Amino acid sequence: MLVSAAVLIPNLIVIGLGVEDFPFTTAPMFAQYVGPETTLYSFRMEGVRDGVSEPLPIQETNLGELEVQRQLASWFYRPMTDTSPFRDLTSQSDDPEVFAQRMSEFFAPIVDFLRDQRSVEFDEVVLYVDVSDSSGDVLDSELVGRYDTSTDAYTQLYEAGR
Repeated sequence: MLVSAAVLIPNLIVIGLGVEDFPFTTAPMFAQYVGPETTLYSFRMEGVRDGVSEPLPIQETNLGELEVQRQLASWFYRPMTDTSPFRDLTSQSDDPEVFAQRMSEFFAPIVDFLRDQRSVEFDEVVLYVDVSDSSGDVLDSELVGRYDTSTDAYTQLYEAGR
C-alpha cells in the first residue's frame, strides 16, 4: 500500500496542478495514430546573411536536427493550446515579452557557437513551421519569428487565428 501511495499521490498532485514534466506527465506518449492522412509539423530555421537565406547549419553545432527541434518545441516554443500535452500552464505563458525572452535564450547559444567556434555568422535567424503530409512532402510553410543576432532579440511574427 505504501508503494502504491508513493507512486499514485505524486501523480495525482501533478495532474491536479497541470505540471507537464518528466517523470510526471499525462501525455499520451504513443496513443496518437499517425497514418497516411496525418498532418505533421516541424520547425525550420534559416540563417540570413547580407539578405540571403540559407538553412541554419545545425550540424555544425554538434547537435542533431531532431534534437534541436524537440528542445525548441518542448522547452522554448511551448505550445499553449488546451489540447497540447506539453502546454505551458504558468501565468506567464501568454506574456509576449516573456515568450520573446525565452526564444532569445534558445537562439543565442546556437548563434554564438556558430560565430565563435565555426566562424559562421548571420544577421538574423528566421523560424518557420512547415506543414507536411505523412510522406514528408511540405504542404505549407508559415513564418513564425525572427531572431536578430545584433540585438539578441526575438520577434514573434505569427498571429494565431489568421
